[in-house]
Amino acid sequence: MKAPTAIVAEDEAPLREQLLEQLHVLWPELQVVGAAADGIEALRLLEQHRPDILFLDIQMPGASGREVARAAAGRCHIVFVTAFDQHAVEAFEQGAVDYVLKPVLPARLFSTVSRLRERIHTEPPRRKRSKR
Repeated sequence: MKAPTAIVAEDEAPLREQLLEQLHVLWPELQVVGAAADGIEALRLLEQHRPDILFLDIQMPGASGREVARAAAGRCHIVFVTAFDQHAVEAFEQGAVDYVLKPVLPARLFSTVSRLRERIHTEPPRRKRSKR
């Protein structure tokens, strides 16, 4: 069975490195195939690597995490990692596996990893049209 793959998109380098380190500890089998500092790079990595999972910040330069998630809908599982709680309901309505608020605590990320391990071999949900 192939190891799951992921891309991490976070515009703040220290937070990106922290998330990468925590993922390595909590899910050593996960292969992070790319780390993006902005939404445009995340979109490029999405096309290049076709990951199983995307960890996305909401607000990034170039393209927002929400825009990247729209492009990735139905292609991979999405987890938002952000400081902004006001987008959580919309994220879950659109099929996100989880919505993690910063600062990311290891115990909270462990819950996310557990959810992903349960769903990794299922079809990622397609984005629903918003009624807003």
